[in-house]
Amino acid sequence: MPETKKCPLCKKPFIGYGNNPAPFRGESCCDDCNREYVVPLRIYLISENPNYALRFKEDGTIEILRPKNQYFTLEELQEAVGGLIELYPNRYHDKLIVCDEEGLLKERPINSKFASLTSIELVGDIVLCPSHIFEEPDEEES
Repeated sequence: MPETKKCPLCKKPFIGYGNNPAPFRGESCCDDCNREYVVPLRIYLISENPNYALRFKEDGTIEILRPKNQYFTLEELQEAVGGLIELYPNRYHDKLIVCDEEGLLKERPINSKFASLTSIELVGDIVLCPSHIFEEPDEEES
């Protein structure tokens, strides 16, 4: 009889060998999480210049975010994280980590999906963003 395992991403039981969840932590994940999270994240991380960011929502889902124009504006990033943005001091695979600087004050929960990926325990919605699609500086600032 096949062994029942627990998926480290969705916490649901599954039967069979499962899939390698890397870059997430764990031994094996279910087919649904492999399709919804693992494969898209692997593609994103190996892309040299993706024109989109990934939002890790506090409810455990991950979605693609595209800027309205060529670059994300401050307002777009604030809307994505639900508050004032803060750039986490470290990067993940050369991608910027954007979170709500008041997330703890708002008592947002730890983003478990993001923590499972990075081992960084941030709260609320988090955006993983390539630096080349941040808002273009004004010519006067250059």
